[in-house]
Amino acid sequence: MTTSIATEKFHSQTSFSGSVYFYLCHEQAYEHLMINIADGLKVLRIPFYANFNYWKTGLDSESYLFNYDSSVNHWDCSVVVLSNHWFENHQKIPEGLFDQKRKYITVYLDDTDGHSLLLYDLNPTLMRNFDLVLRTGCNNFVQHPNNLHPWFFGISNRILKSTQQVSKFEQRTPNLLINYRVKHDTLLLFGIDASVQIPGIQRTDYIKDDKWIEYTVNFPLRKIADERFYPVIKNILKLDFSRENFDKPPEDNYDYFLWQQTGQRHHPEYYQRLTKSLACAAFGGCIVPDNDSQNFHAEWWDSWRFWESLAAGCVTFHIDFDKYGVNLPVMPENWKHYIGIDLDNIQATVDRLVEEPEILERISIAGRKWAIENYSPVPTALRFLEIVSDKQNTKTRGEITEYFVTEGLPFSLTEINLIIFPDWSQPEETLGLELQEVIKSLVTHPDRGKMALLIDNSNISAEDADLILSSVAMNLLMESELEVDEGPEIVLVGELSQVQWSTLIPQLQGRIKLEHENEEVKAKLKAENIPVIELDRLPEKIYSFQTKE
Repeated sequence: MTTSIATEKFHSQTSFSGSVYFYLCHEQAYEHLMINIADGLKVLRIPFYANFNYWKTGLDSESYLFNYDSSVNHWDCSVVVLSNHWFENHQKIPEGLFDQKRKYITVYLDDTDGHSLLLYDLNPTLMRNFDLVLRTGCNNFVQHPNNLHPWFFGISNRILKSTQQVSKFEQRTPNLLINYRVKHDTLLLFGIDASVQIPGIQRTDYIKDDKWIEYTVNFPLRKIADERFYPVIKNILKLDFSRENFDKPPEDNYDYFLWQQTGQRHHPEYYQRLTKSLACAAFGGCIVPDNDSQNFHAEWWDSWRFWESLAAGCVTFHIDFDKYGVNLPVMPENWKHYIGIDLDNIQATVDRLVEEPEILERISIAGRKWAIENYSPVPTALRFLEIVSDKQNTKTRGEITEYFVTEGLPFSLTEINLIIFPDWSQPEETLGLELQEVIKSLVTHPDRGKMALLIDNSNISAEDADLILSSVAMNLLMESELEVDEGPEIVLVGELSQVQWSTLIPQLQGRIKLEHENEEVKAKLKAENIPVIELDRLPEKIYSFQTKE
């Protein structure tokens, strides 16, 4: 999705009309997550404010991305945002932030290293007070509280500009960059109760102060790659372990300015090597044994390097996101946008690269396009506003759900989730009448506001399916007694990974049986495991969902 298309989509599909207030902890902190969102909000002309001026926009400029306005405080805005850096720097909760009469949404941006639910383990009351927690490094195999959403580091304007001039593929040096600043074999955590057992890590004897405790990581991915992946890939790609000295200030004044603002994370030579190299290793974080200790899932896997590598057009190597449960709002496709390693069968990756050397150029191009279209500032801001708008609408309706949901799906679920598998190859008139009958049955149900109708469209484009559904909606609106706007939620499922289907199916209350169904998709997904609902028995079935203990 290009920036212009994304902007058009935002204006046509979201009802957000408000402002955002960011609480920044201090001038020297590098608030990457906030910056990426604010870069996009600025393009979209969504007003936002902060508790002080922050992030200069130019070397000699007195303009800032975040601006303090003495006439505006968080009570005046629609959304209030804090990050984990706020509490790590010993800041107190802003006065009245969680007031029960507040009309704003509270958002917590969390890029803390460690497992997905770390902060819920350490301070569950605080985390549940926030309306939304946007957490980097989430995992599909971990059950999350319903206020937690998977988030990401993404690609800020600074990274976009630094990787703007990329070399053509044939001109790139055939190297695999392996130039990490840290090993990720130890972890410093803030505000930890020493008695708390944390998956995948063990406490060391080192304590930085009374708030920071060091842990040893049991299965760090960078060490695993060192020992098992690089020895077998070196015959295909030359390993380049050289790295820049980030402690040494850049000579160029502008780069020095950015080096200061980013806490010494910006270095022009690093970005130049990225844009000229064929591939880059982006392993980070660790894997953790599942409960049965036979399988592993990824925790704390996100990093700047993953996004920088993609933005620079490198072929990006990481673990297989689907296998290890990596959770992103929009998932990349293995061997299309990146190369994901199965740690149980590393040789398979090497064999495929030998058999299909031409695939590297396709991944280089497609990966960069995917990353920029989905995770540069405008798409990031759009996703932020969509999540916030959904939460605002939920609070307005008073439909706060107390149960847990598993994140990782590109849509939200409700109390009653039903699915259909239409045969889109049927004539449009036949298909439209069948869809109209199903939707009308739900629209006329008294509890339609609690329902979601999921429509499989895995073998038809979203645009074509939207056209057919728009025609169905128009026909229903012409029946004056129907109030379509009150529900149910109608969701096109789109292309889901096997992991996402495995997440979704247990949360479905039923499959509405159609006369014409996509039998191929049903067989592939084993849809027979979903309880079947005959359309004429829909009302009594829905009643049974609500009364079931």
